[in-house]
Amino acid sequence: MSTAARIRFLRLREGKSAQQMATDLGLNEAWYSDLESSDDELAATLTMFQAQQLASLLGVRLHDLLAESTGSDEKIALLDLPAMVAAHIAREAISIEEFEERLGWELQEFLESPVKVAAALPIVFLQALSRELGIHWLSLLPEEELH
Repeated sequence: MSTAARIRFLRLREGKSAQQMATDLGLNEAWYSDLESSDDELAATLTMFQAQQLASLLGVRLHDLLAESTGSDEKIALLDLPAMVAAHIAREAISIEEFEERLGWELQEFLESPVKVAAALPIVFLQALSRELGIHWLSLLPEEELH
């Protein structure tokens, strides 16, 4: 089942309307509707924290919502990413500007305040950064508990 279809299925299973979900997530209805219509929409528009909130409202963990596996139980704190970026740049013998060019994102603010920036940028940023660093982006998620 696709991500968009899974979101819709889980919402219906929980007995919630699309309008209720949009309100609970602080989104407008059109934005929420896009989450149930396009598989890429979740990563392209939601932050990691919004996606976790969505999964929680649907009664699942984000890992389960996305049906993705990290392949390991490794957890990496967002605060550790600036050091990982610095080590990667040193290992590759490239400048920060070259790394940003490869990544397609500017990193200065992220390197200064990774949690704050991760809370503002869509998941695609973390996916791109993780890909460049050779880690799975889901390893960046804090432990999730179901309520």
